[in-house]
Amino acid sequence: MNERINKDTHSSLESLLSSLNRDQLQSLLLKLGEQEPSLREAIERQVALLQTSTPKAVPKPHITVDPKVVRRQVRSIIHSLDRMRSSEAYFQIGAVVNEIGQLVDQAWELIKADDGRQALTVLEAITGEYLSEWENLDDSDGEASGFFSDLGTAWTEAILSADLTREEREKWADRLAAWQEELDNYGVDEAFDAPQTAALDGWDYPPLQRILQGTITEQGAWEGEAPDYADDLTEARLNILERRGRWQEYLYLAEAEGQTQEYVTMLVRLGRVEEAISYGQQYLATSEEALALARALYEHGEREQSLQMAEHGLTLQGPRASLAKWLRDQALSMGEKTRALTAAEVAFRDEISLENYLQVVEIAGEQWPERRNALLDHARHTQSYYSQGQINVFLHEGLIDDAIAALEPHASHTLVEQVVNAALESQSHFDWVIEASRKQAEYIMNGGKAEYYYSAASWLAKARTAYRATGREKDWQAYLGELLTQHGRKYKLVPMLKALR
Repeated sequence: MNERINKDTHSSLESLLSSLNRDQLQSLLLKLGEQEPSLREAIERQVALLQTSTPKAVPKPHITVDPKVVRRQVRSIIHSLDRMRSSEAYFQIGAVVNEIGQLVDQAWELIKADDGRQALTVLEAITGEYLSEWENLDDSDGEASGFFSDLGTAWTEAILSADLTREEREKWADRLAAWQEELDNYGVDEAFDAPQTAALDGWDYPPLQRILQGTITEQGAWEGEAPDYADDLTEARLNILERRGRWQEYLYLAEAEGQTQEYVTMLVRLGRVEEAISYGQQYLATSEEALALARALYEHGEREQSLQMAEHGLTLQGPRASLAKWLRDQALSMGEKTRALTAAEVAFRDEISLENYLQVVEIAGEQWPERRNALLDHARHTQSYYSQGQINVFLHEGLIDDAIAALEPHASHTLVEQVVNAALESQSHFDWVIEASRKQAEYIMNGGKAEYYYSAASWLAKARTAYRATGREKDWQAYLGELLTQHGRKYKLVPMLKALR
């Protein structure tokens, strides 16, 4: 909940104007426009902007919904696995869920066309049939049960889009509660909690009504503590308000529910740029939110302000790489090389990759030599679960020792192979190549992984190259002889080993 909000957010000017009717407001604007030509131009700009921001009526898609057909489609998709062995069907669960998800997309088309009632018909058919059949799916990876969360999201927005009577809403709330009770038996919690609340509260929930009328308090749009799914409901309501062009209500709700990113970007879209910037500088909490506002400002033509907002965002919490890369690219396109270079270095430090490294190289130009060591030191001392970025950079610079050091104890075989190949190409680090290659090959052979013996042979070929490069042919032959003795009964492996003599 947004605890920053207080009654002072609404200016005295807004209160003064709220007492005027439409004719009085029109007369006032006309007189001010005659007296102040600059104000007339400002009014004309705002009118043009509001006209372009007003959503065009979206024609309802010509979709004839037959729930029997939808149910039959769901049933057919699920039973397409019946003729497969269980081991084969397991790998097709994701495809089945995705295919049923395409039916949900039909409901979303209707929702976005503001045809919530038709959407409810589609969703009811999908949900009812899926609930009766989903137990036939292997849910080891949680894909089958996870689909209910996607359904819940669609249900929430469909119910709020349908403009239902209270009696209709209570009927849907009961249906959703029954479905959720059934899912609770399988440990699928809260899938339909948000749409159930949407049905019970609708749009006439008193705290929500107060917000939509401009009365914003620390309590937000809830009586008591907000539920865990409050953001899901707010997102659905904001989507609907936006589609219907109810801009001020959108702003009230976004502000009250602490949806700062949505609030400031909508302010920009409505031409209230200075207000958006001021609010953003005060309340933006993450670099992701700052990126959204910076992009909105840039698209609105406020280029300098967008760069400043992006620079502010780099001081906020959260991953900064996406924001830094955006700032880097936009600053460079505007000829702001100093800003671009600073952002490029932030991007590399936050997300070590060869692409980000080369961007710094290109932008730095003559300054590159003095910046190179600092970036390489950063890469050396950054601990990473997956060190692909560091290794790519080190190998680009020919720093084999650093690349080897970056291989964590349990690095993937693809990373090890990348460094082994680079070492062989550079005719260096042969002892390490022998050790690393033997370790990879022995893991496969000792595990009896017959389907990967070809890979073991490939690793041994790399070891052989390193043995021979150091004049240790006898050592290689002795090692190969040991392998043939140890694995002599593995008939698929033995021919591959003999071929390495």
